[in-house]
Amino acid sequence: MHVPFCVVKCGYCDFNSYVVEDRSVHDTFLEALERELAASWRGAPPVSVFIGGGTPSLLDPARLERLLQILARHVDLKDAPEVSMEANPESLTEEKAAIARAHGVRRLSMGVQSFHPHHLRFLDRAHSGERAEQAFAEARAAGFDNLSVDMMFGLPGETFDEWRADLERAIALRPDHVSAYNLTFEPGTRLHRDMQRGEVEPNEQEVDRAMFEFTRSRLAEAGFDAYEISNFAGPGGPCRHNDHYWLQGDYVGIGPGASSHRQGVRTTNSKPIESWAKAALAGLPPSASAETLRPRQRAAEALWLGIRRRDGVDVAAVEARLDLPVREWFGALLDEQQRQGLVRWDGACLRLTGDGLLVADRVGGEYLAIGVDR
Repeated sequence: MHVPFCVVKCGYCDFNSYVVEDRSVHDTFLEALERELAASWRGAPPVSVFIGGGTPSLLDPARLERLLQILARHVDLKDAPEVSMEANPESLTEEKAAIARAHGVRRLSMGVQSFHPHHLRFLDRAHSGERAEQAFAEARAAGFDNLSVDMMFGLPGETFDEWRADLERAIALRPDHVSAYNLTFEPGTRLHRDMQRGEVEPNEQEVDRAMFEFTRSRLAEAGFDAYEISNFAGPGGPCRHNDHYWLQGDYVGIGPGASSHRQGVRTTNSKPIESWAKAALAGLPPSASAETLRPRQRAAEALWLGIRRRDGVDVAAVEARLDLPVREWFGALLDEQQRQGLVRWDGACLRLTGDGLLVADRVGGEYLAIGVDR
């Protein structure tokens, strides 16, 4: 479920989110959300439920409760192995956390990114480091025993010592899961435009590499398992929802700009809230685009998504699931990547090497290039 509201549009963010002052738009959103959910979900037990955004915790307590009531009317949350919600420190309160917990949310993901004031300003974040720690404590007080913290490194001008201090402060919160992402300059974002104009320069690659390697070693030392390039499971275990994506599972997306995937057919909803809501309230599919993935494209995406996982991608299983000759199509490329020391075979599983982890986006991009070309 995609909740598209934010208190500020961060310059690095390419998600479908909006700053909306008129709170009546929230009510229209909730009404349309229920109509779309009723038409789209078939009532089967879900593998996982993820309430993301945007910032779900931006909704006021009454509207957050209404959102969760809508969800519960159509989805059996009791049987879902995982029910997650994203929150930001500036808008989460103990009251909102308690409402989420009471209505079946069992995993809370907190967008902290940094504890340093100057980095938070650069990222357009609306909270302070102290407020992040306070929000974390409030979520614990509300009964959450599975809390994830999102952090970001590789900011322009960020030093290794600054990132080390950020990571240590995050570990001190005793989270149950950590996501640590290298800042990327996504096309279409203000940050990317600033880079193109020469107003911002990416951090030095060697510094980013040192941060990446330190992150993995320090979190391992603290008891976190690196089950994916940027995700580390502690006592709360891996994020089942994201792992389902990486395994190319089917999913239903509800809300403006949300995407769905069913057996190789991908649809994406209209992004503007008004056009999405108008269609949903009229009983029409709110999708703006649909794409039937070609066989090589499906195979390429299976490799691209799966290679990010610590366990790699079981190529034989992909071939059986898709009934496609994946090793025949991609064999020459896989041999070259193996020659370069970027991937290795472990039985039928293809995994990134240590060097491959550092250039995972390039490795995966080479699979996608073959999928697009054919």
